[in-house]
Amino acid sequence: MLVVAMILVTGMAGFSQSFEKGSQAINLGIGLGNTGYWGSYYSGFLPSVNASYEYGIVEIPMGSELTGVISVGGYMGLSAAKYGYDTWGNDDYYLTTDFIIAVRGNYHFIFHDKFDPYAGIALGVDLQTSKWKGDGDDPDVDYAETTAFGGAYVGARWNFSDNFGVYAELGYLISVFNVGVTFKF
Repeated sequence: MLVVAMILVTGMAGFSQSFEKGSQAINLGIGLGNTGYWGSYYSGFLPSVNASYEYGIVEIPMGSELTGVISVGGYMGLSAAKYGYDTWGNDDYYLTTDFIIAVRGNYHFIFHDKFDPYAGIALGVDLQTSKWKGDGDDPDVDYAETTAFGGAYVGARWNFSDNFGVYAELGYLISVFNVGVTFKF
């Protein structure tokens, strides 16, 4: 993946264009503010990782020179945390993980050639697991469960060239705040 990213970055030239019908983009990022775990017993959060793909399917005129673009695509995110009681001075805990797979749809507000703000929703499944990692006896049974997932977010990209940019998203996905790189083709 790193080699592909380097090829894309070195092959870029010229000015970028905003997201349009027929455009495709891949986002690769990390997130902070885990949405799957809360409470005083959770600790040891790792930044989540996520990837998404989108394809511009329809352009919607919004007046004189403004245009909007609707895109659809997919989303994957992975996060993990420790859940432990930390009683009696031991380090017994559960390792809990969330893996989200979803489809997502975005509405891009096109008014600048480098700046691409958007809002979107995601619908899918959340695969949750919990595995005992302590030295003591496992007080409960390890589990795995699948639940429905729904999220909403706002985001923006800044395109440095036709094929490369950065993005940030704020909302309810694998994390509250996600940042990373975008490859557009």
